[in-house]
Amino acid sequence: MQYSALLVTIRRIHVRRAVYSENVTDAGNQQERLSIAEIPTALGSFLAGFALGEASFMIVCRHRNDYGRKWKLSAAFNVSQKDRAPLELFMETLDCGSMRMAGNGGWYWEVNNLPDISSRILPFFERFQLVGTKAKDFERFRDAVRILERRRLSDADYVAVLELREEMNGGGKRRYTMKRILRDYTPSAIQS
Repeated sequence: MQYSALLVTIRRIHVRRAVYSENVTDAGNQQERLSIAEIPTALGSFLAGFALGEASFMIVCRHRNDYGRKWKLSAAFNVSQKDRAPLELFMETLDCGSMRMAGNGGWYWEVNNLPDISSRILPFFERFQLVGTKAKDFERFRDAVRILERRRLSDADYVAVLELREEMNGGGKRRYTMKRILRDYTPSAIQS
């Protein structure tokens, strides 16, 4: 199925759902998002395959002087590509995230909102599973998101999220290491 046909299918499903909810009594707070279960298998498989090569699951660490721990931990998912079309397909299908231009002339579709990650990204990749190291990265990401959903992290939770981050993406190059973050956060017990 071509990209334009997939996009038309998704838009038709969105329109059908909107028309249905307008005709149903007490549909006041009904969400208009396509449920993960309603995503056509061909489309979900295509997007998962695309993500296998072009997506990143990340735990982002931002230095913040207004935080007690000095570092804000958050989850993010992005897909990058020079061609904007597949990213629009992700955004239309999952109905979350935002698009931004990358420095290299390409595009990013990114989801930084924790509720959207929990309700859209995680269920999508639980249904349309990845393989190989990307699947392991997803599992670690999912575990970190579940911890971050608690909002108030204990010291052990904070360290657990950082440890999961260290294991993700092949332990790749990071601007801020776990050791640096923990040094800034707790100059005592955790570093031993």
